[in-house]
Amino acid sequence: MILKDGSQLSLTALSRPQSGQEAWIDVLVGAEPGLKEVMQTLGWDSLDVSKMGLGFDRAQLQSTQDLLILNIFVPEGDALNPLAVFVGPNALVTQHTGVLSLIDNLKQDLPQKVDLLQSGRDLLYEILQRTADCYLERMDQYEEQFDVLEEAILNGGDRSREVFALRRTLHHLRGLLADMRRIAARLSRRQFSVGPNTAQIADMSGTNIFVDVYDSFYHAMDNLDSLRDNLTGLVDLQLNQRSTRLNEVMKFLTIFSTIFLPLTFITGFLGMNLKSMPELTLPFGQEFTLLLMAVVGGTMLYIFKRRHWL
Repeated sequence: MILKDGSQLSLTALSRPQSGQEAWIDVLVGAEPGLKEVMQTLGWDSLDVSKMGLGFDRAQLQSTQDLLILNIFVPEGDALNPLAVFVGPNALVTQHTGVLSLIDNLKQDLPQKVDLLQSGRDLLYEILQRTADCYLERMDQYEEQFDVLEEAILNGGDRSREVFALRRTLHHLRGLLADMRRIAARLSRRQFSVGPNTAQIADMSGTNIFVDVYDSFYHAMDNLDSLRDNLTGLVDLQLNQRSTRLNEVMKFLTIFSTIFLPLTFITGFLGMNLKSMPELTLPFGQEFTLLLMAVVGGTMLYIFKRRHWL
């Protein structure tokens, strides 16, 4: 438990913070103390812990008489890790499974940024803002992946599977971002009900800092929508590349067949087994025929090139 008393931060054993103190308690699933023990110590034992853990499938914001409860997802590597946040009188509790870089970095920054634990509202803002930054970084990675796919397709590669896999990923991520943006909107508009013990959350007089969080999530979602539109264009580019390659093959076969059409006529005409044909006794007939075929074929190739059909 990290306790802020005045301007001093200290690591202390689990206890209930007094008036004028602020505490941050990070609960790791499977470690001690557990969420139930933390809730009992803080006097929040009226909550049904079994329904307030990490078993959620979408981001959401809930409120009780004295608590604000957020279920969110934090990008971590290639995964989206669930994070539960409970904000109440003089304390903020986070719960997650495994190592979460966002939480570890925040713990490292607290000694130099004591004001982050000025209140539960300020620490909640910092968690959500850093979560939004993680989504923006994830979008940068997807944009780099898009550039790689685009370059490969332009070079003639088939990347259809990768394109559709990225589209499915973005579709799932958009749903999460929409929920996160709604949470930020509700916080910025104070669309929740809490009791007098959490006045620091409910009373957001002056500048509403959660508007910045909303803007960050809006920006991430706007980037995602733009990338989805570009992926649609990438699908069209892949189809156009296939069509272009097919047209090139058909053009080659057509030119090949067109050139051999008169040559086939010459060999067929001169190869007729008729006794009265004067060409049968023509001196150097074979050489003349081969020369004629070469001239006809070369002339047709020259005409095709002049008309830019090749």
